[in-house]
Amino acid sequence: MSGVKHIISKAFAFLVRYRKHPLYMIVFVYCFCLRNFAFKIHFYSNEELVAQLKKGKSIIRFGDGDMVSIPLDLENCYHVSSQRLKDMYTTIIKSYDKNSSYLLSVPIFVNTKNTELKKMGPGKLRWGVSMKTMFFLRFNTNAPYMDAHNFYYDDFFEGIIAPVFVDKQVVFVTNKNTIEKQKSNEKLPWKNPLFVETPFVDAMDAYEAIKKDLDEKISQYKKSDIVIFAAMGPVGKYILYEYAEKGYQGIDIGKVCEVMYTGESIQYMI
Repeated sequence: MSGVKHIISKAFAFLVRYRKHPLYMIVFVYCFCLRNFAFKIHFYSNEELVAQLKKGKSIIRFGDGDMVSIPLDLENCYHVSSQRLKDMYTTIIKSYDKNSSYLLSVPIFVNTKNTELKKMGPGKLRWGVSMKTMFFLRFNTNAPYMDAHNFYYDDFFEGIIAPVFVDKQVVFVTNKNTIEKQKSNEKLPWKNPLFVETPFVDAMDAYEAIKKDLDEKISQYKKSDIVIFAAMGPVGKYILYEYAEKGYQGIDIGKVCEVMYTGESIQYMI
């Protein structure tokens, strides 16, 4: 009897949480019940990724929070929900295909069967199905993607990404603490990086000021000489989208911006 009560309690909580999104609920339940449900999306290998970066492509990362919490108006530690932010995300998603100026990255677990997600531990099945549901509803399932978790692997940034940009003028767009940390990091391979300071959270109010500062910083350089490393939460993804469309290359590096060339590991976040 206790098991039945638990199921009813979970179902009620699910209905309350997603009551404003009936289509999401219907598709989620359907996908949840399919044991072998998974996509077969092509994810770029490291070699393919480097080739794309050398062509000038930017990278915009959508983790599980970006894929699920923002479209569904759920709590996000980096930004309050807003229609403007949701519209920005919609533009990035709907504009994406293999010919876009940017590579969109999502967790590779959209390709993982439900049976395998369940084996990964408590909560992983619900977590994975949530992403797969939103991927089905909103994303281009015929386009190639990058694994959003790649940046969490030890040495991925330093070994795969950074060498592509060793001769570029780097611009960090991030918060004050990270800027101070990297200003004193003698191991950075870039001699004179530029810095654009952003709020720690809820950057929407500073959106135009951030772009103005960024424009001033990069105005003296050719577009092909610049790479923007952004770590400023959800709003930064749209800034990278806008600048990619203008011909500037940018990488949504996120947490890596805090730990690059320090030996600190964030692999636990995968």
